Amino acid sequence: MSGTFLEIERKYDITGQTSLPRLHGAAGVSRVGYRPPVALEAVYFDTRDRVLAANGVILRRRAGGEDAGWHVKIPSGAHRIEMQVPLASSERTGDGPAESVPYRVPEEIADLVAVHVRGRALVPVLSMNTLRSVVDLMDARGRTVAEVCDDQVAAMAAGSRTDSRVRHWREWEVEVVNPTLVGGMESVPGFLDAVESTLLDAGAQRSHAGSKLEKVLGRPADPLSPEGAGEGTDLATVLTRTVRTQVRRLKSWDPLVRRSADDAVHQFRVSARTLRSLLQIYRPLLEPEARKEVNRALRRLGRLLSAARDAEVLRDQVGERIAALPGGAEGLTAALIPKRTVRRLRDSQVREYRRAHRRLLAAMRSPWYAEQLDIIDRCARAVPLHPDLGAEQRRDAAAALAPLATAQVDSLLAHAETAEHEADEATRIEELHEVRKEAKRLRYAVSAVTDAAAIDLGDDLAEKMAVAKKLQTALGTHRDSVMFQDHVRSTARRAEKKGEPTFGYGLLYGAEIAVQTKALKKTTKLLSRLHSAASTEQA
Repeated sequence: MSGTFLEIERKYDITGQTSLPRLHGAAGVSRVGYRPPVALEAVYFDTRDRVLAANGVILRRRAGGEDAGWHVKIPSGAHRIEMQVPLASSERTGDGPAESVPYRVPEEIADLVAVHVRGRALVPVLSMNTLRSVVDLMDARGRTVAEVCDDQVAAMAAGSRTDSRVRHWREWEVEVVNPTLVGGMESVPGFLDAVESTLLDAGAQRSHAGSKLEKVLGRPADPLSPEGAGEGTDLATVLTRTVRTQVRRLKSWDPLVRRSADDAVHQFRVSARTLRSLLQIYRPLLEPEARKEVNRALRRLGRLLSAARDAEVLRDQVGERIAALPGGAEGLTAALIPKRTVRRLRDSQVREYRRAHRRLLAAMRSPWYAEQLDIIDRCARAVPLHPDLGAEQRRDAAAALAPLATAQVDSLLAHAETAEHEADEATRIEELHEVRKEAKRLRYAVSAVTDAAAIDLGDDLAEKMAVAKKLQTALGTHRDSVMFQDHVRSTARRAEKKGEPTFGYGLLYGAEIAVQTKALKKTTKLLSRLHSAASTEQA
């Protein structure tokens, strides 16, 4: 099996020979199925300083069972994302114990943890044998909703003989394998709670360890964890906690970008842009040279992502725009567009995305990328404040940050006024794009701080933020429409040269005029609201 999955599970400690309770009827389970026990052998890998464990990442090679292969698990909120690669025919470098002659970690797997490893050696840290019995929890139609595993585990840490004491324990594990069968992700906690109630009544206890690996070796501290920055409301604490939160998010999307997972490029880019927004909006509070160095690194990352993201957007817009025509995708208007036209519009961006993604991967696998990550990490350890800041600015983050966010509103309105009086249409479109970027910068910089550090920057700014978010959306709709028109026009010209009919292109191009008109009307209203809010505060 190879792929990427969302792992939704809970673990429970159990002692003695307690049997799994009867689960038929629990949480609406209609049937249960018992599988024969299976023996699993696993070797876990990490760097010698255990950087993967510090970041909540698990890398293992498992033999036995239905999912034998190499597995990488990364945190994703309350759950994990698991990526799998099948076992190859020859993975050992020779014969002997795993510690002395380790398995060769496949390049495809090493690539998925490179954002943390950055050239360090991956070595075995734990060997584990598990005898697993699985009970399938099924709905009335016999479809498996969840699996309950009864695991008898023997694990041994790698290292010297004195460190290699074998540990034995037993645990139960409940994993939801098909969330849609319990009503979607929002219903998963309730389902798990219902199953948990039955297990707790049978003598189980919720495990404090997040994984079997953590149960044996513990979890080393992450020097860049947001929690490690503290809970204070001083400027250094608030900015460091905020930056660390965004750096953690950026790194979490790295392996998914490498796998070309849905929305990964977009989310990676959002994290990079949020970090840049923090550096730009709060620039006067930061040490200039350090700020410039990090900003350059983030700008370069952003440029790498742009081509892939633009192609992704245009590719998806083709189907969306046809569905938005009168009558929808199956209506009479859509029927006037030849299938060849649709294929040409979409396939050209599919190819462009693949080319852009290959270029992106080449950069991410280069020493240059690791250097940029090192620069970002240095900033996250302790955000460098400007040496000339006064004691009051350092003491009260909200008082220092709020005026700079308000100044961003003024900058946004100035750009909007320039766009309003611009006669040249092409220049006006670019000015509107600048307004959108200003609105996005404001939203990212304020939301990042208030979400990560839970500080209040004032009701006035919150009101402006709400308007700025809507403004960004309206101008984003306008920008995407303009880009789609450009794509339609350039593709139509190529089709015309090949003697293909171009009526369908004209139909799609013309439909965008209404989209842009509506977006601009909404933009005008939102700018008026934002201007009024700014004027009221100044008065």
